Amino acid sequence: MAAELAGAIIAGARFPKTLQWMLSYLWRKPELDHCATSGGWTDLPSDLLGRILQLLELPDALAVAAVCTSWCSAAVAAGVPHVRTPWLISWQLRRHIYQSVEFRNLLTTHKTYKVSLPDGRPQLDWCGASHGWLAASDEFSNLVLYHPFTFNTIRLPPITDLECVKGVYNTEGSIVGYRFRKNHQHEPSEPGTWFYQKVVLSRDPSQGGDYTAMIIHYDANLVSFARAKEGCWRLAAALADGSDDHYADCVYHDGRFYTVTLRGVLEAWDLRGPQEPIKEVIIANGDRRRRRVLTRFLVSMPCGRLLHIRTLRRIHRPREIKVQVLEVNVEERKLVSLSSSTAFQDHAVFVGLNQSACLPTKKFPELKPNCVYFTPPRLVHHDNFGLPGWRGVGIYNLENQKFEYVFSSFGPNYAKSWPTEIWYIPGI
Repeated sequence: MAAELAGAIIAGARFPKTLQWMLSYLWRKPELDHCATSGGWTDLPSDLLGRILQLLELPDALAVAAVCTSWCSAAVAAGVPHVRTPWLISWQLRRHIYQSVEFRNLLTTHKTYKVSLPDGRPQLDWCGASHGWLAASDEFSNLVLYHPFTFNTIRLPPITDLECVKGVYNTEGSIVGYRFRKNHQHEPSEPGTWFYQKVVLSRDPSQGGDYTAMIIHYDANLVSFARAKEGCWRLAAALADGSDDHYADCVYHDGRFYTVTLRGVLEAWDLRGPQEPIKEVIIANGDRRRRRVLTRFLVSMPCGRLLHIRTLRRIHRPREIKVQVLEVNVEERKLVSLSSSTAFQDHAVFVGLNQSACLPTKKFPELKPNCVYFTPPRLVHHDNFGLPGWRGVGIYNLENQKFEYVFSSFGPNYAKSWPTEIWYIPGI
């Protein structure tokens, strides 16, 4: 099979089903050396295998690299990064459609890798990443989960399940648009470019069993959730009409979802069981720093702690950004300041459109300890648009309180629209 696969790829053909099977199988059994158990894998010359790897898109190259140790060595020599390391996904807006999806790895920041959209879809608007899955809205603004390395897709319930959305149908019963409350009609694909602000999963759907998806949506004013076994969206919370607050982030931690607003109001949500959501208010009045706060993130640490990261303008240098890390004491309902040198305990934290992720630097030596890896956020307040202190994807060192920029942003006006980058952390 190795020779057949090689000849077909060199000739310009592809074996997507074969490669998909290879990666989906090997992903579940990474401890096996398949060269030792499958005859013929090592017959392919390394120089020919290197040529093949150069022709493949990233998921296919990773599938080949996962076959056995000798193919993995050839992949490393050809510049294929390890599948488990964090990836930056970026895209460009062309004619109001996000296209040109590219993957970058922190080890080779100058190199880009191509990844095709699933099922040949003409449009996907990326809006989240959680537990090894990407979240995007399709041409009908419905959410889809996509695994870029195994090619699997999972459809979440339709947007019309949400109370704030009314579908507009033609005489044949097909969707031709949407209305939001009493607003004008939108084209089917239009809401997908702005409607969803965050998508977070309670667990990896590929592991089987029930899981829950939580979304922040409708200009960050609403929070809804869907249990896989129920197959429908349900409203959890809505900010009061006319409120100048917005939901900033949500995370799954210790069996519950947590949400935080820009004002710092922090709530816990128990969504287990068929009953209505059970809400517990952790921080009721926020922290009174709203005018200076740019963004907030919640991070679930492997050790069981829940961290609260806030980015804000410096008092005497308002054109510069400061990052503060606090621990959420759930039992005493308060925030506790942490030392910059010990806040992450030799971990690196990735925040942005993705569900915040925390990775140990001992296991990932290419990462910098006690650092926050940021992608450019969506800034809600107009006063912050074009903030010169946040011009691209960067790393913030908690100890020296400085940014190091590793990737430039696709455009200088990112804060006036939507972010065009997202961290993707493969399931580990």
